[in-house]
Amino acid sequence: MSIGGSEQTGTQTTTVLPPAYVLPNLAYGANEAQRMYNAGTGFGYYPENTVAGFSPEQQMAMTLQGNRALSGSPLTRSGQNLALNTLQGNFLNPTTNPYFQTAVLDPITERVQGTFSQAGRLGSGANQMALTRALADPLMQNYERERARQDSMITRAAPLANQDYTDYAQLAAVGLDRQQQAQRQIEANKARFDFLQAAPQQRLGTFLGNLNAAAGNAQTQSQPVYENKAANALGNVATVASILKTLNLV
Repeated sequence: MSIGGSEQTGTQTTTVLPPAYVLPNLAYGANEAQRMYNAGTGFGYYPENTVAGFSPEQQMAMTLQGNRALSGSPLTRSGQNLALNTLQGNFLNPTTNPYFQTAVLDPITERVQGTFSQAGRLGSGANQMALTRALADPLMQNYERERARQDSMITRAAPLANQDYTDYAQLAAVGLDRQQQAQRQIEANKARFDFLQAAPQQRLGTFLGNLNAAAGNAQTQSQPVYENKAANALGNVATVASILKTLNLV
């Protein structure tokens, strides 16, 4: 490229170094950086476990829950048996309650039978019909009350059985608190480890940054060199003519 008849003939490079008093410190920083790189300083991973294990309470709660899930609840089994007996009609017979027989059925029977005995009609068809009717109402009431109690207990069986899991959950919650605290301690230890790992590089970086801020970095500038060959040729001719004239050769 030519500028005003001049052509670029090369490039001039000028390097400005930091002051001489800073150079030993910069060399020290470079050596330290090389040493840290070769040693792998700061590239180690936290050597301990980074996840808190299950606490004793959690392990116990999981064992209890697992055993309970496999064996079931005796309350649930009792509720299931009661439901099965109810469906099969095993409680329809009033004799299953001996107290009902003594407190209700026997007095009614004695009263009806006594009435017909006084009338001389004990054992008659009318006697049997009157006794059946007299016993029917209390028998029906007893039956309905018993069925109501059974139905009510069936609906309560599952919540009662689940109370065990509520207790286990409370135990697990205690264990969770301990586990979380242990995890926080692990994270704190890891943060301290990471800080100590990075400290040498950070100190070196601060050291070199302060040096550069105080003395400046080395700077290199390059500038093109131009030459006007035509002007140089005329200058050379003029110089030769001047020499010849001086020697009285022209």
